[in-house]
Amino acid sequence: RTPRAYQQTILTFDRIIGLQRLLAIHLNDSRRDLGSRVDRHAHIGTGAIGRKALANFVNDPRFQRIPMILETPKGRDEKGRDWDKVNSQVIRKLARAR
Repeated sequence: RTPRAYQQTILTFDRIIGLQRLLAIHLNDSRRDLGSRVDRHAHIGTGAIGRKALANFVNDPRFQRIPMILETPKGRDEKGRDWDKVNSQVIRKLARAR
């Protein structure tokens, strides 16, 4: 979740799979911690991954033209706002923060 760990992950991905094969990113936070082997999505910035780590993806120039698809829980928050809209706003803030 640190910038260094992020870079190492991307380098490993590139070496094994190749960045040229990355056609889309499913963007979500996680209800469970890394290594739990459980894939339960959380709203952006509210889970175990966190805002700082997710900001690495949305601010990485290598992924500027790669579609990022929200893969977060659907529905409405306690204020009646659509969660996709809320999560999209958080992503935009993360992208502007750097």
